[in-house]
Amino acid sequence: MNVLISGVNGNMGSAIADQLTSQGKTVFGLYANQELLEKDNRSFLKHTADLMNPDAAEQSVTEMLKTTKTIDAAVLTVGGFAMGSIKDTSIDDIHQQIKLNFNTAYNLVKPLLAKMKSGGQLFLIGAKPIFNAQEMKGVVSYGLAKQLVLSLAEIINADRKEHGINCTVLVPSILDTPPNRESMPDMNFEDWVKPEEVAKTVNFYLDNPYIKETVVKLYGEV
Repeated sequence: MNVLISGVNGNMGSAIADQLTSQGKTVFGLYANQELLEKDNRSFLKHTADLMNPDAAEQSVTEMLKTTKTIDAAVLTVGGFAMGSIKDTSIDDIHQQIKLNFNTAYNLVKPLLAKMKSGGQLFLIGAKPIFNAQEMKGVVSYGLAKQLVLSLAEIINADRKEHGINCTVLVPSILDTPPNRESMPDMNFEDWVKPEEVAKTVNFYLDNPYIKETVVKLYGEV
């Protein structure tokens, strides 16, 4: 099985790459730049791409196909976070979050849908606040961007019979990562979701493609 992973140097993307390679899957990892790629000494396939650039994103899909011939799945983990209520959030803040969280996914989704001729699975990253307005009000730009990601998945799945591709939005609560521990030192880290748990979830769905879920909530005890 050939799997494209964007943001493979991040905490989540890295854990997913390790899990999938350990299970015998071929990983094609995308990095934002050459420096990040060269720092990573793992042995899976690697490529750089500015995913905010549609042409660069499409080229990365083309490059993968030159090596692997097929793409069976993709896990698109690139994104960013921002706090802020409506009064603290400018339209530029919203546009920036959309670029980070939605555009980087959409720019890959479009060529992937065209190139995954035999069907397959896509995984996008959502956010818990989009299901609760009380939580959303403090992360307006981030939440709006992640709502677009969920809508994209729903649109893809509405056309599933046409292209044979199922899209799942993974929705972690708080990931147990060093930056999150540093920014929230008083919280109980044991309640959080480990990147390795997200990775095992992805592998499970890849191994069981008959399960068609649009949203998978990974909340831990949060």
